[in-house]
Amino acid sequence: MDYLAHKRNETDGKEELLIDHLTVTAEMAKLFAEPFDYGDLMYFVGLIHDIGKYSKEFQQRIRGMDNTVDHSTAGTQLAFRKYRAIMSAFCIAGHHAGIPNLGSKTDGDKSGTLFGKVNNNSISDYSQWEKELVDLQKYAVTEKLPKDEYSRSFLIHMLFSCLVDADYICTENFMIDDNVDRGVYDTIPTLLERLNQYIAKWGEPKSKLNILRTEIQKQCINAKNINENLLTLTVPTGGGKTISSLAFALNYAVQEEHKRDRIIYVIPYTSIIEQNAEVFKNVLGEENVIEHHSNVDFGDDTSKIIKKKQLACENWDAPVIVTTSVQFFESLYSNKPSRNRKLHNIVNSIIIFDEAQMIPSDFIEPCINAINQLTENYNATAVLCTATQPNLDYFFSKIKNIDGYTIPEICSDNQEKYFEEFRRVEFVYDGKLEDDELVEQLRSQDQVLCIVNKKSHADSLFNLLGEDEGNFCLTTHKYPKHRKAQLKEIRGRLAKGLPCRVISTSLIEAGVDLDFKTVYRAIAGVDSILQAGGRCNRENKRSKEESIVHIFDTDKILRLQEKNIGVTRKVLKKYGGKIYTAEAIKDYFGELYYLGKGVKNNTFDIKNIIKSCNVFDFKTVSDDFKLIEDNAKTVYIDNEDSRPLITELRNHNYSKGLLRKLGQYAVNLYDNEYQQLDDVSAIEIIDNDFYVMTNPDYYNENIGIALPDENLGNALMI
Repeated sequence: MDYLAHKRNETDGKEELLIDHLTVTAEMAKLFAEPFDYGDLMYFVGLIHDIGKYSKEFQQRIRGMDNTVDHSTAGTQLAFRKYRAIMSAFCIAGHHAGIPNLGSKTDGDKSGTLFGKVNNNSISDYSQWEKELVDLQKYAVTEKLPKDEYSRSFLIHMLFSCLVDADYICTENFMIDDNVDRGVYDTIPTLLERLNQYIAKWGEPKSKLNILRTEIQKQCINAKNINENLLTLTVPTGGGKTISSLAFALNYAVQEEHKRDRIIYVIPYTSIIEQNAEVFKNVLGEENVIEHHSNVDFGDDTSKIIKKKQLACENWDAPVIVTTSVQFFESLYSNKPSRNRKLHNIVNSIIIFDEAQMIPSDFIEPCINAINQLTENYNATAVLCTATQPNLDYFFSKIKNIDGYTIPEICSDNQEKYFEEFRRVEFVYDGKLEDDELVEQLRSQDQVLCIVNKKSHADSLFNLLGEDEGNFCLTTHKYPKHRKAQLKEIRGRLAKGLPCRVISTSLIEAGVDLDFKTVYRAIAGVDSILQAGGRCNRENKRSKEESIVHIFDTDKILRLQEKNIGVTRKVLKKYGGKIYTAEAIKDYFGELYYLGKGVKNNTFDIKNIIKSCNVFDFKTVSDDFKLIEDNAKTVYIDNEDSRPLITELRNHNYSKGLLRKLGQYAVNLYDNEYQQLDDVSAIEIIDNDFYVMTNPDYYNENIGIALPDENLGNALMI
């Protein structure tokens, strides 16, 4: 009897032998794990991960019998009972439904824990494996366990990533006859050559600011030989941080002593992703840059449709990845195969944490612990990049157990000079402004930007301002392609001196190269206010006195901002408009992080993530580690441009390329927003996981998603 792993029932009925699937998965998993010295272990895990498919019941199922078979428990038990390989057991137990909690030794098979699987005595006989895997014993290796529990927990995620990515790719190769829609990418040295050609086109800088930007860029390039895996890059707003950080990363990556495989940009806002990714694509070639900020997640693969969707999710195999901090950190702590499969590609990479100060204080310790693991154990280089560097030395010093540890700075020369030269505005605190009064002030100016904290506030202000030509509203209620088109129009109007009044959420305040005469910023964290200032007098064409950033107080704030705003109010009271000074920034972060002597609190790990990691509660950690609490659904907007792609989705023609293209028409909605649209039958659900808004009445040119009940639309996403 031939033992099968997969069968292409829906096409030509071609069959894949189980021994072939186990062998190719083992070889690929080994390849993925070799960079961090666990290749031999993952070859063994790959060989036994689907060993339960040797049961008579599974072979009947794959040949057409309608029965349910648990085939992951067999490999779990073999690894745990015979080989005492607990990390391997976790990987095999979770390679379909997700890594389980460890549980207790008395757990039954219904508990969903690792011990529950180990104690399950009702699984089908799978002993026929012995006839095909006759040499299994020679591939068994003793697991190398890290010294502490957190490091073991982190390593299990990395090993799990190698297994599930290998399993998905090998299955994908068989299902579509090795014709995988997978990119072919240029090498890092080639990308560096392209960057150098791009920079050479600028010629010699002439303006004062461009001369300073060139100085900063040269410092970044000259730091290529620095022998550190954890660095800071502190560049003032408008200092050319995007290209300078890329110049550092590529020059560092090609050095013989470093040899990094890819560059990963971790960014707080999707809008900055869109702009930065556009810059990188122009410089390096579109095929070499992947944007990944979809919230689409998949669970158990009990159907062929779900399996195909899993095969299409991202594994970060391109040389440049641009993603969100939510996607990055939540993937590191997720137990789900679809989110873990990319993790092994973080190994041997350079990770640029843009706007590093935006890491939520409630989760700083688990985020810092993860960065420390990557830099100490997985040959990654992390760069904490910002204009307002928070005091993260304290946290790394604590983790590394090194008193007074200081993270080395890439751009250490002339810091005070750069920050003073790049200050092109004055900050004024206006106190509380009611919406009517604020709108009147906006109407009185030809070119003005107003940044608020909530989408619903932006929508209501725009409605008051009116739909006159030159008035814009920018929020994540608009899909990326729509926002890009409007940003292009805004830039054109600003350049021509035409009236241009923009109301936006914070998506515009960092990384978006716009230059307004005046900016209004609703009260927020000091770092956010300073970033907003970077959209005013960006090219230094006006005097500081003519370029005012108005800070106004409001009660329309997000729950997650309350702590930051409370500290900002104290800093404003003490420093007034001089919140840009080094002393004010130091006071802000010092108060925000409560770094006084003898302070003891748990506000830096509010969900006890580290504690849960230390007892191997993978599912609990995955459920609890949410940088943004509210659940969001990715909804695709059906219009004339996106319809061909959505048709492919309806026909189940999933691929990574399709999902990437659809991302340009995606809007993330929280549950209350989604429910309003679902209640009026504006949403089509495809295969239980994809959501399409099909009613054009609820999407308009001015504000994007137009919720049926705006009073309920106070979601937290920006």
